[in-house]
Amino acid sequence: MMPGSFKVSRFTRITRVHRVDVYVHWSVFLIGAVMLLGTLRKPLATVVGLAAYLSVLIIHEAGHLIMARRMGYDALSIELYPFFGIARFERPGSRFDRAAIAWGGVLAQAAVAAPLVVCVAVLGYTPFEPLNAVLVILGGLSLVIAAVNLLPLYPLDGSVAWDVIPAFIELRQIRKSRRVLPYRSSR
Repeated sequence: MMPGSFKVSRFTRITRVHRVDVYVHWSVFLIGAVMLLGTLRKPLATVVGLAAYLSVLIIHEAGHLIMARRMGYDALSIELYPFFGIARFERPGSRFDRAAIAWGGVLAQAAVAAPLVVCVAVLGYTPFEPLNAVLVILGGLSLVIAAVNLLPLYPLDGSVAWDVIPAFIELRQIRKSRRVLPYRSSR
């Protein structure tokens, strides 16, 4: 690097989750700063809301990596952008594995969001605005994002996730054909 010059990195590592680095794109920090400037009267609610939103992305991408690991693939990293995240993992070897890993993100979101939605439906919201922001974002908004993500459109997970049905049928047929091998006499 030349003296007097500096390089702006596209990503900043913010944490490690189960031996996997989590990186945030510089634009997320810029958007967070603009949001804080726009809400100087209630900065705590803004910071908590932004953290909850980034948590939705981390939960979703971590779900992909958990599923990838369960299926025997290496989990590499998570990258967070303002409106989406990317889980990096070893390339799956089969159509079924790819589809199952795609479902991992949605299932992780649902596992966190569904109990929060039920809690709010039964007990209602709290008098604390920052906590209500967490309940809304990690609960209802997360379920909406998960449902939209299941649309069968590229680059959404639904473009791969719904392959689980034909891939499962294909996998069963392969296993069934292996069990029913014809007997050949050696005469």
